[in-house]
Formats: sequence, C-alpha cells, structure tokens
Amino acid sequence: MTGRRAARTPRLPLFEAGPPTPPALIPAAEQTASTRRFLMLHGPGLAQPRAAVWALRFSPLVGLWRDEGLLIETTGLPEAEPALLARILAAFEKAGHPARGLIGAAPAALAALLRAGLPSQVLDPMPDLARLPVSALALPEAMIAALHRLGLREVAALEAQPRGPLARRFGPAIAQELAALRGAIAPFTPIRPPPRHRVARDCLSPLVTAPGLERAISGLIAQLCAGLLAAGEGARVLRLTAFRGDASWQELRQGLGQASREPTHLHRLLARRVEELRPELGFERLVLAAEVTEALAPRQAGLPGEDTAPEELAALLDRLGQRVKLWRLAPHASHWPERALRRVSPFAKPVAFQPAARPVRLLRRPLPLEAVALLPDAPPSLLRLGRQSHRILRAMGPERLEPEWWNGHAARPRDYYRVETQCGARWWVCRSGAPGAPDARWYLHGSFV
Repeated sequence: MTGRRAARTPRLPLFEAGPPTPPALIPAAEQTASTRRFLMLHGPGLAQPRAAVWALRFSPLVGLWRDEGLLIETTGLPEAEPALLARILAAFEKAGHPARGLIGAAPAALAALLRAGLPSQVLDPMPDLARLPVSALALPEAMIAALHRLGLREVAALEAQPRGPLARRFGPAIAQELAALRGAIAPFTPIRPPPRHRVARDCLSPLVTAPGLERAISGLIAQLCAGLLAAGEGARVLRLTAFRGDASWQELRQGLGQASREPTHLHRLLARRVEELRPELGFERLVLAAEVTEALAPRQAGLPGEDTAPEELAALLDRLGQRVKLWRLAPHASHWPERALRRVSPFAKPVAFQPAARPVRLLRRPLPLEAVALLPDAPPSLLRLGRQSHRILRAMGPERLEPEWWNGHAARPRDYYRVETQCGARWWVCRSGAPGAPDARWYLHGSFV
C-alpha cells in the first residue's frame, strides 16, 4: 500500500516500489554566490568564432556557448554591470547583431533563463530556478518529452527525484545539467588564451589618421611597459587589435628576438607598421596585449665606451627583421657537406664547434667534371670543366663520406679532394661512387678563396 500511495503522488514516477526521500532543495538566497561574473548573449549569428573575436574588445575572456551564443566573463571589469550590459548590447545592435544578454554567476543558469524568455538585465542575486520549466534546460528534445510524460515539467520536480534512477534511465546528462544550473560546474573555453598583460583604450571619436594612431599606440605602450616593469617581465610577442564599429577588426602581431619592456623600442617597431592598418570609418577601440612574456631582470646601463649591450643588438635585429629575413648558420649533426649547416634564428644561442677544412660556400648545384687519374683510387691529375682543361699540381685527400644509413639517407659514397690547378685555383672536388666503378662521376662542389 505504501508503494501504491507513493506511486499516486503527483510528479513522482514509478521508479521504485518504496517511497524515496526527496533531497531538500536549497533556496536560491542560501546558495553560495560565485565570485566570477559572466555575461551570456543569445542572438542570431553570435555563435561564431568571428563574433567571439570581435567581442574581445569588451573582455579578454570570451568563448562560444554551445551553438546558442557567446559567454563573456565580466569579472574584474571596472565598469558597472548595468552600464556594461547596455554598452555591449548597443554595440552588437550597431554592428547588425541584435542580442539579449544576462549578467550573473552561473553560465548554465543564464542560458536557461534566456531560453525561457527572460529580458536583458543584471541578475544580482540570481533568481530562484525552481519554477524554471524543464524545456529551458540544455537537454535533447526526446529527453524533455520523456520527462513531460513522467510529469516532470519544472526544475523543482526534477531535482526532487533521486539521481540514481534518473541516471539509469536518461544517462548523466540530467545530473550534469542540474549541477551546472546551480553553478557547481561551469566549463568555459575562451576563443583565445587570455594574455598576462593587456591594456585598452576607447576612442571618443574614431581614429582615422596615422598620427592619431601613433599617439594612441604610444600611450598604450607606456601603460603596458609599466605593468611589465612591475611584474619583472618583458614582452616577446605583441598583438595590437584595432576594433571598428562594423563588427570587424584588424591586428598587428609583432615578435621580438629578446624580451623587452623599453617603450621607445616597442613604439618604433609598431609605428613602422601603422600603415598596414585600414581604418576606413575609424577605429573605436585599441587593445595592446603581450601574448608571450619572459622574466626580465633589471640591468644597469654601462659606461660610455663599453661594449654594446645585448639589448641594443637585439633591438637592431628586430628593426632589420621588419625589412629582410634574418638568419645565421649553425652546425648540424651530419658529415655530408650540404647538411652540415642549417639556418637558425639570429637570436639562437651560438654553439661552439670546430669547422672542417671545407669551403665557406658551396655551389648550390655541383658542376660535373671529367677527370683523369693514374689509378682508379688515385687523386685526379687532369680535370675538364666544360671545354677547359685544368692540370692539377697538388691534391690532398681523399675524405671519404659514407651514406648516413641511420637517418635513412640512401646515396652513393663520396671521396673529396682539395686540389690546386695550374692557374692557381683551389677547388673542392668529389668522386661520387666507388673507385673504379663504371658509374663513378666527378663534381666540383666548391672553391677555396
């Protein structure tokens, strides 16, 4: 009889024979308020990466919320929340993307309230979600229809059910949604990783001229360098983002060879690239961020006449790198001449090595030669390059190189000789193939100066 009475209880499905003890609901006023604040935006065309990047003008933490809209974290922003909400909604309206937004503590609850039709406002404190319809939850339509058939039409009725039977019948989706609804979990993946240092400036009138942009960038750099100095860090990668009012933006990304927080150097690098920006109707907001930073200890300036500081050389290379591609040669673990050196960054740490007795520069394409030798494995005594014959006065070698089988290098062995011709030229020639083999070939690979 007890089981039948429990079965006849309104909104209690026939999960068990005995009457379960429903867990006590926690009133909304007694719930622990989260210290993080979020703005949930719903509207057509907002659940796109382009809209999320444009929303970075308001906050450094912006992400996509499922396929419904945008989630913007407003924690720590200096502007009052009602004014911030009105400004963001007006900006999206001006850009052609009307939206509704709620500011509160739990992103899942904000999304559910927007689905239920709540108008744009700041929720502080959060309203009681017990009367929220189940159809407002982020659940599949088939699952919501099944819950309606069981008499579960509100969140309060759904939370009154034991979690075990719900999970056995519907899976973990309901428990996860209820936990997110109460703010227990709030997964949030920003569209871009937030930078450690970020400064921004709003323009009362849109910036359209290069001198105006340079002055604004100079002020942003001064603020950014002050923050870097206080943190004991230097910037390695800068990103300048200029936002326009038509939901578009332009970016300048500048890398540095060494960490720096010198305003003069950073301004010189960015000022040279202002001409790459196309303001058209003007930029309304500029954001300068140090995407990559490194620890940078203070360094005392040297006396006049001392050696050039490494920072000055790095600054020179940064300026040259804006015009030409810079690189330097570094040794590589290979005996083959064309692989013994490789291009590396000019800021890479030099590695000490003893170079072999080889030409400083090699021919990009070795020139074929015809050789005459006294014996198959003897150095050449006469070389013919094109139509000219060159008699060899002196020869040193051979320097035999075998294929690097451990690297999967399949090639024929080579014998290199340093020779001096009768006219005084000193060449570096090689025989490709085994001595005396019918397919052995001679090549001019380089010359000594």
